[in-house]
Amino acid sequence: MSSADGQGLAALVRGYKGRRCVVVGDVMLDVFERGRAARLAPDAPAPVLTNVDTTCSPGGAANVAANLSALGAEVTLLAAIGDDPTGDQLLEKLSECGIHTGGMIRVPGRATVVKKRLVADGATLARVDSGDKEPLRCAVEEDLAERAAVLAESDEVVVVSDYSGGTITQKVADALGATGHECVLLDSKDPLRLRWQDLAATTPNHLEAQKALDLPVEADPGRVDAGAVGEALRRETGARAVAVTLAEEGAVVVDEEVTVRVDGRRVADPDVNGAGDTFLAAFALSLGGDAGVRAAARLGVEAATLAVSRSGTAPVGMRELLQRLPAEPVAERSGALEEELERVRRSGGKVVFTNGCFDLLHRGHLFLLREARKLGDVLVVGLNSDASARRVKGSNRPVMLEEDRVELLEALPCVDHVVVFDEDTPEALIRRVEPDLHVKGGDHAGDRLAEESAVEEVGGEVIVLPLLPGRSASATIEHIRSSPGDAEAITDEAAKPAAWSRP
Repeated sequence: MSSADGQGLAALVRGYKGRRCVVVGDVMLDVFERGRAARLAPDAPAPVLTNVDTTCSPGGAANVAANLSALGAEVTLLAAIGDDPTGDQLLEKLSECGIHTGGMIRVPGRATVVKKRLVADGATLARVDSGDKEPLRCAVEEDLAERAAVLAESDEVVVVSDYSGGTITQKVADALGATGHECVLLDSKDPLRLRWQDLAATTPNHLEAQKALDLPVEADPGRVDAGAVGEALRRETGARAVAVTLAEEGAVVVDEEVTVRVDGRRVADPDVNGAGDTFLAAFALSLGGDAGVRAAARLGVEAATLAVSRSGTAPVGMRELLQRLPAEPVAERSGALEEELERVRRSGGKVVFTNGCFDLLHRGHLFLLREARKLGDVLVVGLNSDASARRVKGSNRPVMLEEDRVELLEALPCVDHVVVFDEDTPEALIRRVEPDLHVKGGDHAGDRLAEESAVEEVGGEVIVLPLLPGRSASATIEHIRSSPGDAEAITDEAAKPAAWSRP
């Protein structure tokens, strides 16, 4: 595994966007019933819950997939679930997360796994588990193994999430091993339960690692010799690296060359549900980007720390993770853009560029950006600065500040890079990016663009995409301003963008 620890951590995180991942494993629906407990029941020594609120979220391998997607990856999930209402509900939640589920196998007669937690004033009183966990057999097992191998061939990262729920069998392990994939990661309740080939890494917590090695189990992670445990497990599994997670103590990673400890951060009233899945997602995407184990573990720990600071099973997004990292010099961020453009060109890919003010981001903008991204391998968006937008759109624009427009665009999975330019046209930026395709909306059809000569100069081509009818930021803003009682307030605020403050 080559080292990329010298890269900025933020550059590694931005590299997550668009990385193709497949997750194979045991999925479940996590249900949390939260309420208040002000008294004990008269008929039993148990609290009485009132004002109960029920929430559901993807759990197990589905939570791994949700975290990968939230971090910007393109994720396909492969698992076997029941052909039941719970399975329908889980698929709906996964679709909301933007996860591809077309390969999921619905098994008639099998009950989808549910883990229901009863929580009183933040304290978990009980967990009720239901659903089938018997190992897959015969045609279903064969089908899942074949699908796993096919998906692994086309994706950059393969994550196996084994909760001992019946999905991951030796046949599935053998099918993945036969692909020769260089970035297969295993997270298992028992990493020695099956035989594996050519694992890039495995990521047990310290309790799972000790149990797998038949060691006396030490519950306090601060008293565990995680380096020795990790090295022993690396020899047993044959994995190139083992990351032993240590709850709030962080993690220890062992590979062929080094043993690295990454300290954690203490969180008040942590909720550990799903934290290991979040660590795994950031760790896997980092290794998939050729990061070294130290950088991958650092990002995994930072992501997991965010996860335990909130209640329930909830994914951590790219923007949240970036905000936890030290600020980067502008030169480093610029270098990250140039490096990616060069990488895409070396691989024979296409660089796509588009530009605009993107004031009041709407569905028409999303349509243009998504369609533009489909035309190539990286999408760079040139964004008019506040000063540029005022010159182009008028003194009362933009309505949204530059920093807000940048953040919204960067949060879109279809956008790889956002670069602000201060000129009236993006000609200078086009000469820097040298796009293969320069995409504009259909309102420019038939026009000679001011920047068209710059596109031709770098050997690019102008592509005009159709617009969604009735979607226009300018029309929306004018409609708001024409509404009684609103025009004066909006005009005054738009004229003074420097006075705005973000909450």
